[in-house]
Amino acid sequence: MKKLIVLLAALLMLAISFTAVADSVSIAIVYPDTVDDKGWCQSMHMGVEKAISMGYEIEYTPVESVATADAPNTLDQLAENYDIIICHGAMFNTACQEIAPEYPDQIWAAGTTDQLFGENIFTFMPQSEEPGYINGIIAGMMTKVNKVGIVGSTDGADSARYVRGFVMGLNESNPDAEYMLSWTGSFSDTVGAGDIGNTFIQAGCDVLVGPAQQAVGALRNVAAAEGVLWVGQTTAQLVDFPEVVVAAADYDYSAVIIGLIERTAEGKTGNECIPLNYNNNGFVYTFSENAELLPEDVKAAAQAAYNKLVATPDTLDYKSIVLK
Repeated sequence: MKKLIVLLAALLMLAISFTAVADSVSIAIVYPDTVDDKGWCQSMHMGVEKAISMGYEIEYTPVESVATADAPNTLDQLAENYDIIICHGAMFNTACQEIAPEYPDQIWAAGTTDQLFGENIFTFMPQSEEPGYINGIIAGMMTKVNKVGIVGSTDGADSARYVRGFVMGLNESNPDAEYMLSWTGSFSDTVGAGDIGNTFIQAGCDVLVGPAQQAVGALRNVAAAEGVLWVGQTTAQLVDFPEVVVAAADYDYSAVIIGLIERTAEGKTGNECIPLNYNNNGFVYTFSENAELLPEDVKAAAQAAYNKLVATPDTLDYKSIVLK
């Protein structure tokens, strides 16, 4: 009888666990670019796929290449058809704040921002100074000419945090290194990013980096150049350009997807920011397996920085960095 009670208790716990994971939820995600952009959009897309692989039953609809001007109409059309609507990009924040109050029964999420937008809106913010910092340490140790190029998108939200974190790491690992920085003013200007990257290469920079999905434009020029390396912001870059990408940080947006599902299951509706950092597995970091491309001492320094951030999140004073 005792064994039977234990077995029944175990089966009950299993049933409860399965129910918690298996409850179906419909999610639409509005993207500024395509989900195979080797950057921003692909990271979120992979986060959804990871959550599904973990057992979360998600009816997922990606809405790709939405222009900022079209966002209000797009959100209005999606609203009543999904449990959760995610606006993946700071360019959609205004539209989300405009449309979400008209549909109080839907759960909304907007990022990236650490501001609070309303009772039925969650926000999410990657603390991207963390991967930027690790990438900066690698860049400072890898540059042979002490010249590094940063292909910026816009000086705001997680992009701004990433660039300042990168400069922190660069200054720490190599005080003699100088950086060139230019912004395209966009998250998806692949051509502009390519032009900036080419300018930096012509100016003698031998290590480049760049946030946002547009960075692939600069990365293509790095791959075509001689003796120039790239420190990546998404693991897709490491896979597609293994000959020049020494390491790659990546956002793991499954932390946001699962966070939204679990919070709504608890009855929460919004007015909360969900962070991403190394401590809560909101980021991953991957090193090149090519030992000739990434020396062991550089890898060890980056690993030490990673371990420190896992143990002590939200400790990088990126706001103290004044950019040139």
